Parts: sequence; C-alpha cells; structure tokens
Amino acid sequence: MKKGLILLGILLLWAGTSWAQSLSIEYGPASIPIDQYFTISVKVSPTKPVKVEGFPEIEGLQKSTRQLSSSTYKTGQQITVVYTLTQRYAPLKEGEVTVKPFTLTVDGKTVTAKPYKLKVGPPQPVKPVTDTLPTAPLVAPAPEFVEVKENAFLTLHVPKKQAYVGESVPVSLWFYVADTDLGLLDFYQFETQILEVVRQLKQRSVWEEVLEQQEIQPEKIKVGDKAFTRYKLHEAVLFPITAQALRFPVVQLQMVKYKVAKNPSLLTQNRLPEYKSYATSAQTVEVRALPPHPLRDQVPVGVFRLQEQLSRNTISINQNSVYQFRVEGEGNIGNMPTPQTIWDSSGIEIYPPEVRQYVNAANSKISGTKTYRYFVVGRHPGEYPLRSIFQWVYFNPVTARYDTLKPSMTIRVRGKEDQNATIRSQDVGSFYDIISDESNQVARLDQMQEARRYSNIALAVLLVVALFIFIKKNS
Repeated sequence: MKKGLILLGILLLWAGTSWAQSLSIEYGPASIPIDQYFTISVKVSPTKPVKVEGFPEIEGLQKSTRQLSSSTYKTGQQITVVYTLTQRYAPLKEGEVTVKPFTLTVDGKTVTAKPYKLKVGPPQPVKPVTDTLPTAPLVAPAPEFVEVKENAFLTLHVPKKQAYVGESVPVSLWFYVADTDLGLLDFYQFETQILEVVRQLKQRSVWEEVLEQQEIQPEKIKVGDKAFTRYKLHEAVLFPITAQALRFPVVQLQMVKYKVAKNPSLLTQNRLPEYKSYATSAQTVEVRALPPHPLRDQVPVGVFRLQEQLSRNTISINQNSVYQFRVEGEGNIGNMPTPQTIWDSSGIEIYPPEVRQYVNAANSKISGTKTYRYFVVGRHPGEYPLRSIFQWVYFNPVTARYDTLKPSMTIRVRGKEDQNATIRSQDVGSFYDIISDESNQVARLDQMQEARRYSNIALAVLLVVALFIFIKKNS
C-alpha cells in the first residue's frame, strides 16, 4: 500500500512537471515586410487551451486576429497533441520594433516571454508566377484600398453652461463610433495622448475631483435610431473658486483609421492603417458670484439635508449625551465647514466635534455625508433646544437661495444642582492627594511651644559638647 502511494505521488509530480513544461512561446521571423503579419504563438500540450490572456499591445504594431491550430504526434504507442494559439500583428510603419518581456496566462498557468527585436522593411515585391507557357507570365495584382467613411466623433460633455461659485460642474470626454464601423478604428498611443488632453482641459480657478476609472469599458448607446459604442476617456467634477469663466479649448485625439481592400482576398492584406484626428468643440461655462450674504465666502454650495441623532434626550446633571449632526447630499463634501454655534448655554457643556465623512464619486457627481459628533454634558436643569445652539448655512444652486439646516431635537437636564459635585469634578491640585495619609487627631495649642523648648535644650547640649571637644583638642 505504501509503495503504491509513493508511486502515485511520483506520477502526480511528473504530471505537474510535464504540464509546466508544455507551455512555450514562439516569435515569428525577426524581419518582415510591412505588408505581412508578425506573429506571437503559444504552444500548449496536451489539453486544448480555454482561456489565454496577456498578449501585449506593441507600439508600432496593431493587434489583429487570433488563430488556433493543433498538431498530433505519435511516438510508439504514445500520442501527443500540441495546440498552437497564434496572435497576429499588423505593422503600422517601417523600422525597428521592440517587444518587451510579457507574461501569458493560460488556464491559470503562466509563461514568460523574453524581449524580442523585430525589423519591419518595405513591402515585398510581387514575383511573377510562370506557367508552362513561358510567354504568358501571371502577376498577382497589388490590392487596391478604398477610403470608407466612418461615423465617429469625439465630444466633451459639459451639461452646465452657467454655474455659481462653489457649484459642481461635471466634465467628461467621450469617443463615439457607430457599431457598423467598429472595425475601421483603433486607439493609438492612448496613454500618452490622454495625458496631454487632460492637461489642456485643466482649469486654474477650480477645486477639481477626478473620477478615476480602472479601465476604459465600451458602452452601448443609441444616437437617434443608430447603434453606437462609446468610450469614456476622462471624467472630473469641478468646483469654481472664483467668478471666472471656465473655458475649455479644442482638444484632439489621433486614432488608427483603416482603408479597406476593394477586392478582399485571403492571400493579401485587406486593411491599410492610416491616422486620423478627431477634435472636440470649444466650450465655456459662465461662473456667477453668490448673492450678497454675511457668510458668502464661507458657506458651501449644493443640495443638502440634515439627519440627526441623540443618544439620550433626557439626562441628569453631570451626565452626558452624544449628538450627531449629519449633513448629506450633493456638493463639495470634502470642503464643508463645521456647524456654527450661535448660542453658548451655560446649562450644558458642548465639546468640539469628532468629524467623519464619506464621499462617493460616480456618475459625474460628488455626493456623500459628513457627520459631526458632539459630546454634551448637562450642568444645570432645564430644557435646551439644539436649534438655538447649532446652525449650518449653505447656498442651494437649484433654488438660488441661502438655506439653513437647524436641529429639531431638545436636550432635557433633570435633577438637583450639587455644587459639591461640581467642585469634585474639578482638579484642585496635588495638595489634597496626601489627605488620606495624615492623622485626623486634634493637636493642643501649646504642643508647638513644648517642641520648641526641647529643641533649644538639645541644641545647647550639642554646643557645649562641641566647645569641650574644641578646647581639649587645642590644649
């Protein structure tokens, strides 16, 4: 039994080793003409690959189609099947191309490819094909490419044409292409281009919140009665700081645009890559100053509402309660001020708040909540409406009016005042810390005089002894 288990383990180990060795990557020729495909192949054995990820994007080459083939080898009684998945790349220009190291994932297993140098040369001349009759040479004609009009455009979406200072202004950059023309366009050096586009769209007099996206996902949409695919390239929400207009210039994005072969053939290239630029239109957003108000330069701008919570409505003297003043809505959540204290009551003691915030940036909106958590202690009996203590002023751009959020809750302090409790709650110093270690017996009034008398006698005796020793030592 033990020998069988050992043999089974060795077989499993050999099987794992065989699987690891069955993945390999092969490159196509190191020198190709511009009218031929460059290939990267991964060979898998003995099972057919189901999911292969990681074929790289190569600058100077346009990723094209994939092809899966299989080969069967027989050695004695053993039959081996090798599957080859080939990714084809179409050269965009002549010159040297560097393939950087990359890693492919095949059904959960990984294999790493080494760097590779590729040289793309001029188109290869077509050689004449001779028949049995030497006087009638046949020459394959070069493919003729035609321009196909595509339905695509680049647009900067700015839904607001006017805004107040502090009001949110969503901005998003989109590329639209008709579903029937998806095969005519490809992105070209996107990361380099989008950095320059975003730099051009930057505004100086705003607080900017960029809505990050992990990857660009295509979205299906109808434009009129036509089906389009759109790509969100950049998205941000701007909050103007001053009453200065936001001016968005014309920005451009260069794409790979293909010409199509007039007579497609399986033996020749059927697409010819070129470049085409798409541009947005310039846009302006007028920014208006807020109406006159004593707090115009301090209030937040947005649509907000108040949610409040009180841990205990009724407390005794010197007891505490926790009050939460939570503002939620749409606006610049990260830059909202603390509620104002408009009346300082001596009947309750309020400590500075603990602040927590949650911000949600999605769908061209900045929304969320900001919670101010106050610690309240009752000092004198009575009823204390919190609306007479707190207020939070903001400007609503929808109604174009200032509004105030005020609490609706009341704290009730019950009980009889205890002055000693107030004294006990205060720090009276370290002098009273030793009171428990001292005697509480009453001392006589003449006790200090007796102590002084005995001390004088002792000092006199010591003086006489010292004088005697001094005289005896000198004699």
